[in-house]
Amino acid sequence: MSQIQSATLRYNEQGTPVSNVFDDVYFSNESGLDETQFVFLHNNQLPERWQQLPKRCFHVIETGFGTGLNFLVCWQAFRQFRAAHPEARCQQLHFSTFEKFPLTLDDLTQALTAWPTLRELVAELLAQYPRPFAGCHRLQFDQGAVTLDLWLGDIKDNLPALPLANRADAWFLDGFAPSKNPDMWQDSLFSGMARLSGPGTTVATFTSAGIVRRGLQSAGFQVKKVKGFGRKREMAVGVIAAGAPQTTHPDGEDVITLVGGGISAILTALALVQRGRPVRLLCKDGTVAQGASHNRQGALYPQLQTSFSPVSRFHASAYSFGCRRYRELLRSFDFPQQFCGVLTLACTEALAQRQTKIQRESAWPVGFFQALDAQACSDIAGLSLPYGGLFYPDGGWIAPQRFCQAALAWLMQQPQFSFYANTEVKTLQQGAEGWMLSTSTGQINSRQLVLCNGVDLTQFASTRHLPVNQVRGQVSHVGAPQMATLRTVICHQGYITPADTADFAGEHCVGATFDRTSRDTVTTATDDESNLALVNTVLQQPTWFADATVKSAKTGLRATVPDHLPIAGEVDKGLYVLGGLGARGLLFAPLLAEHLAAGLCQQPLPLPDELHQLVSAARFDKLRLAP
Repeated sequence: MSQIQSATLRYNEQGTPVSNVFDDVYFSNESGLDETQFVFLHNNQLPERWQQLPKRCFHVIETGFGTGLNFLVCWQAFRQFRAAHPEARCQQLHFSTFEKFPLTLDDLTQALTAWPTLRELVAELLAQYPRPFAGCHRLQFDQGAVTLDLWLGDIKDNLPALPLANRADAWFLDGFAPSKNPDMWQDSLFSGMARLSGPGTTVATFTSAGIVRRGLQSAGFQVKKVKGFGRKREMAVGVIAAGAPQTTHPDGEDVITLVGGGISAILTALALVQRGRPVRLLCKDGTVAQGASHNRQGALYPQLQTSFSPVSRFHASAYSFGCRRYRELLRSFDFPQQFCGVLTLACTEALAQRQTKIQRESAWPVGFFQALDAQACSDIAGLSLPYGGLFYPDGGWIAPQRFCQAALAWLMQQPQFSFYANTEVKTLQQGAEGWMLSTSTGQINSRQLVLCNGVDLTQFASTRHLPVNQVRGQVSHVGAPQMATLRTVICHQGYITPADTADFAGEHCVGATFDRTSRDTVTTATDDESNLALVNTVLQQPTWFADATVKSAKTGLRATVPDHLPIAGEVDKGLYVLGGLGARGLLFAPLLAEHLAAGLCQQPLPLPDELHQLVSAARFDKLRLAP
């Protein structure tokens, strides 16, 4: 995939933005907002269809994001609908859209100043507007009630990448006019629409051009021309005729059982509860985050490969979504965090060469990372550093244990959530009605079961084939007065966090050891000495670390996989797993929890098929046959 090129635009005499590439307006000179309401909402029978919808989530697919006006108008209408109809079954709007030439943040900000009635929504969109690299960027609003999937890149590449589960209820067939943008209005567009549509799917478009009407007919739509907006004589609408009633599993009746108590279990519970699903969480401990998620602080940043490979894209997508997700959750509950950026130092020749290759990869957008010399790294860190490196400005640190505890407190206030502490699952047995769990407190039956239980993931027959290993790690809590000026997370061959001054008297987290042989969770002085020695060795005896003393420590067992990728997906009918996150639970868990929850609720998935296969549990199916 090539680098995403930003749009270039100008403004005409009416103040309407015009694309320099396509020499066409982004919306009507008369009133873009009124045009959207008429062409796309009214002619897709919205909001009337929301009130009649027999499922929770309504999915719109749009073919040209542009200034985001169609999304904003649709979001505003849906927010008003939910306020007026709290009893309606439909309580979620999912809006998938494509853009080959996204506006820069500055241009988008200027273009949307034209709509003061949308000011609040515009501010929220701008706050989450992603750095432009190819693929799907999922943005969530109104505590998960509204989701925007912004697919950047050529629609000819991205439309086929949408999983079949991402079927549309309505199409907003937008984009520049067929005469201005013929590359989009091709057979591949209409065949993609056919694949992602079903009985009752509607379409509306501003154009009535013959090539468009014929393309829609070839996709199975019954098409007709109707009056266009304003002075435009005609536009086209269509619908796929309803067939026999579809038999779908009710989206929200059965309780989903989660097993675990760490970051992956908590984020999966949040993603499901925000979709209205009843959830029970079984935790073997007295409360959450007592295993690998019990650390005081953890770093949030991607581990990129030297090319724009599927693994790099997965890391970047997880990082980008995770940064947005944690910020969005701060609207619901508070937890210690600091989005202060992360410095990854080129502290070996191999790392320096790797970072040079990463810098040369043109697919990464400006600002996603910054390549800095040693002096610039020192300036950002607030400490003298001997190496240059890559700085990820959007990253930082999260307090995983306190995040989990705060999230649990919020979840306990939700009527569809229940928490079972001190409940250890002993055995699983598959039956006609789902899964029977034998626990330390009794029997539980569940049609849908998700295992998020870390190093205990493989204790059952259905998961025993998964190659999950245990790696012991110890983090030291260090007091170092001369290090108080540290302003960002430093990653060398270990890591150092800025002090958490609010809760732990200015102590820093310094880590972490990797021990593949021990399962002992008792902290040791030897490991503390190793963590301190690593800083002194790699960073060349920094003077600001000379007074470092260990105040306390924590140790835990990480669940790792040989290919260094997590495992997410179905392993048996109704049995799902989310695990193998290794030392990157904070990075991987938000996106994978979202992906798993969307699939369980039969809603659009955030990962394209290629990335889904990368982390799928199915990649280890062949190991089931191993002796």
